Amino acid sequence: MKYQIDIQNDIFEAKLSEKITFSDLNGFRQIIQRMMESHSENNIVDFTNVDFIDSAGLGMLLLARNEISKTTSKLTLKSPQGQVQRMFNVARFDQMFDIVDEAP
Repeated sequence: MKYQIDIQNDIFEAKLSEKITFSDLNGFRQIIQRMMESHSENNIVDFTNVDFIDSAGLGMLLLARNEISKTTSKLTLKSPQGQVQRMFNVARFDQMFDIVDEAP
């Protein structure tokens, strides 16, 4: 997993790319930590350039949701494509997350 973080106008956006697997746990925890430290009201994880996510990656998103739920912040998943969208559907992430095609 590669990522880029952009913080503007109380919006924290992590733009992920490539694959998200168990081996990315430490990097993903760093993203969550930076998200929490930013105290941004809106937190977006952009999946536009992610072509694969495994069950561990889904678990990492649940971890992020749990951490964000301790604050007044919002977590949005943006633009899942292909296999990522299918995994979100199977895991019923639409019932647990706000999923958008574009940032709110």
